[in-house]
Amino acid sequence: MTSLVVFGAGGRAGRRIMAEAARRGVDATGVVRDPAKYPHLSGTIVAGDATDADSVVRAADGHDVAVSAVYGADLDPAQYAEAMKALLQGLERAGVGRLLMIGVATTLPAEHGEHRLFEAPDFPAEWRPFSQARADELTVLDAYTGPIDWVVFTPPMELTDEEADSRYKIGNSGNRLTYAALAAAILDEATEKTHQRVQLAISGI
Repeated sequence: MTSLVVFGAGGRAGRRIMAEAARRGVDATGVVRDPAKYPHLSGTIVAGDATDADSVVRAADGHDVAVSAVYGADLDPAQYAEAMKALLQGLERAGVGRLLMIGVATTLPAEHGEHRLFEAPDFPAEWRPFSQARADELTVLDAYTGPIDWVVFTPPMELTDEEADSRYKIGNSGNRLTYAALAAAILDEATEKTHQRVQLAISGI
């Protein structure tokens, strides 16, 4: 049976992923900086840091699939690529075979594919460093030749908290997506292993 370790389990996406895992009867361990702040999370909750390889090993040991739902608002943009390297190193040492990550919409190709959304001339300058940092994570994954299979699910900019709608489709249709649908996509991929080493846009229906 598949078991998950979810880094960033205290965030909006992470909480929904933990709840969806519980609903499906999938074993899941949530990783947060301070478990005392999250008494109502589903599943087992442990302290850990996705940017530190040793901490990743301790949290991820014994799991099949890792999920990165980490926002990292306090992380310097220059550190994102190194943090991804640390995460991969820790998962390798823990023997975790798959990594599912939630990306950001601004790293997707623009409509005609000539550049990524954040590279457009009229893209807000204040958002560019964060978007570039998330693109740097993807560069690390693209260059990675180790044993961990990975998939990046990239939702649209509009994510909503509606409980009822867990429908989604692969592709960038521009439709808003619910956190419930994003969690469903992550759990589907974790259990069905449909995609390999690719960034996927995901939209609502």
